[in-house]
Amino acid sequence: MHLHQSALAGEPRLRVVFGNTPVAMGLPVGSTLGDVADWVGDVARKHNGPVRSIDVKCPRRAPPRLG
Repeated sequence: MHLHQSALAGEPRLRVVFGNTPVAMGLPVGSTLGDVADWVGDVARKHNGPVRSIDVKCPRRAPPRLG
């Protein structure tokens, strides 16, 4: 099962590679590392083989404006 979702520019993303099979999904804003670990665990149970890599991309937030 592949969790491919369309991504908006700057959307937080999670990509996990099992062997040669990538699985990608969008992440809700405000996701924690614990959330990411839970999602990777859920996806890992559905795939045979070890996790080869995990890539998390989060957009950089603009600093708050003072004034």
